[in-house]
This record gives sequence, structure tokens and C-alpha cells, in this order.
Amino acid sequence: MFNFSGSEIIFLLILGLVVLGPEKLPPVLRKMGQMYGQFKRITGDAQSELRGAFAEPLRDMQKAANEYKTVFTDASKQVESEFNDAASVFSQTATQEQQDSVIEPLFIPYEVEQSASLNDDSTLEPTIIEYEIKEDK
Repeated sequence: MFNFSGSEIIFLLILGLVVLGPEKLPPVLRKMGQMYGQFKRITGDAQSELRGAFAEPLRDMQKAANEYKTVFTDASKQVESEFNDAASVFSQTATQEQQDSVIEPLFIPYEVEQSASLNDDSTLEPTIIEYEIKEDK
């Protein structure tokens, strides 16, 4: 508590010997030792009473905090699970839509007259072929 080193204690004993004298020093040291012991007992009792008085409320608070932690952890896991489910559904839907929306290019032939020259664009007449797109849903 006081953190006295050995040399400090010896200095205090010599000072006490000079001030009090050899007859009064032993009873004064004994009395100081008893007072120090009483002080330690009183402070130890006060600490144990404070710990005892606050132990139950602290346990209740820790229990409530742990319950809240459990509730929030479970809620967090549930939200994360639902988010992952929604993300996977969205990803699957997007992939399916992407696959469904892919239209392969179709070749639309046109007829060229045999007698027409390749440089004359006016003789090219395209023939439009109609086709039906079947949607599978």
C-alpha cells in the first residue's frame, strides 16, 4: 500500500529512534502495526461488502446483456440467411432471364437475279421470310 523500500524503512526506524528514544519506540511501533492491521481489516471488509452488495445486480445485468446478445446474434443470422436466399433467387432469376432473352441471329435470305451485276444495288430485292417465336413459359 505504501510501497516503502528497505532503505526507507531503516531510515524511518532510525528517525523514530532519535525522536522517540529507545524506551518509547517499541510500543509506538507495536501500536502502529495494530492500527495498520485494523485499517487493512476495515478496508477488506468494506471491499467484500461492496462486492456483495453489487454482485447480484451485476449478475442480473450480465445475464440480461447475454440474452440481448443472443437475440441480436440470432436475428443477425436470420437476416443474413434471408439475404443470401434472396440473393441466390435473384441470381437464378437473372441467369434464367438472360438465357431466355438470348435470341440467336437468324439468317434472312434474299434472292438475287442471275442476270444482275453485283455492283447494281437496284436489282437486289430482299425477300422477307416471316417466322414465329415460340415462348416457353
